[in-house]
Amino acid sequence: MDLINEKVILAYGLTGADEEKFNDLLVKQNILPCRVIKKNMGNVTIREVLRDVKKTEGNSELPNEKLLIFSNFADKELYELIDDIRQIKSSDTILAAVTPTSINWTVSYLMHHLIAEREAYKKSK
Repeated sequence: MDLINEKVILAYGLTGADEEKFNDLLVKQNILPCRVIKKNMGNVTIREVLRDVKKTEGNSELPNEKLLIFSNFADKELYELIDDIRQIKSSDTILAAVTPTSINWTVSYLMHHLIAEREAYKKSK
């Protein structure tokens, strides 16, 4: 299912129980269940994940992190949703929004970029 213009959250690294709790929250808010990014999808762009392109070949495995990527949410919706999500997600989960630039990045590139940002932020504290 092509989700390029839909409000959707891409999820990576969640446990089965985390994914279930997360999807329950989304359904209650009339949001589609999250689209799961698998460990072998490092070479796939965010656009391809949203378009459900079946391109998973490659040996670019993703790091052991938890990641939620929000697509097509207005700022106010995003802030409210993040407040609700904070109650069920672990504190180390990386949150990001799809941008006109990041939609063309591979999942691996985006994830490494976000990890570097998180580490820089931690050092600056």
